[in-house]
Amino acid sequence: MSSSNWLTIGVIVLVVARFLFRELRVRRIKSSRIFIVPIIVGLVGALVIVSVVLAAPNQELNLIVGGLIAIVVGAGVGFAVGHFTTVQVQQPGLLIVRGSWITVAIWIGALALRLLARAFVSGGTNVVYTDAASAGGPSLMLNAVLLILLVSALTTVRIRILMTARNEPPGAARAAL
Repeated sequence: MSSSNWLTIGVIVLVVARFLFRELRVRRIKSSRIFIVPIIVGLVGALVIVSVVLAAPNQELNLIVGGLIAIVVGAGVGFAVGHFTTVQVQQPGLLIVRGSWITVAIWIGALALRLLARAFVSGGTNVVYTDAASAGGPSLMLNAVLLILLVSALTTVRIRILMTARNEPPGAARAAL
């Protein structure tokens, strides 16, 4: 097995561990700061999008099409994760949020789409490129699309959490609907 395969496996293990840790524990979220993570991921995504446009202009159409699909899929992922997330208003402005094994599976499935997309973009084969800029283009474009998906999903989850919290009195717990 090559070192790049081991690296991929290592990253997958870290991502799965992170989702398990994050989704299965109780988190306190201030409603005034609920959109900080999507904003940060969005800024990183914007930098990656600019990198794609500058380094691999031949990927612009793929980026646009993939980005539009990612927005729709991300909203669906966010809607599903929000549905299986329990929200409790501890006090006004402070929310208690907890995911579930189902939310872990949804997030892992969303990230698995990146691996499937790689096979689709490259046609399932190892493509040989003649220049370094083109070689990284498809991978960079897929990373940008993944970040677009994550921003869409994270924003949707947080909107659903806030909508659920508005309907709950302090101390009551309810799954986001």
